[in-house]
Amino acid sequence: MKLTDVEEYFGNLRQACIQLGITPQNANQWRKRGWIPLLQQYRIAELTDGKLMPQEEDPKKDKHKKGAI
Repeated sequence: MKLTDVEEYFGNLRQACIQLGITPQNANQWRKRGWIPLLQQYRIAELTDGKLMPQEEDPKKDKHKKGAI
């Protein structure tokens, strides 16, 4: 799920934040990181009745694979 898709669906990022019950600062962190946390993706999927679906894996997971056994 891309942040631009969320913005488009809700009209803008501020409206998405209101629907999710989060501050715009939280969503701005998503933009800085380049991904939406998986839990929030599931919340967005529920709010959009499945029109926006979560990614199969949490994108931050790949960033931590380096030290994995």
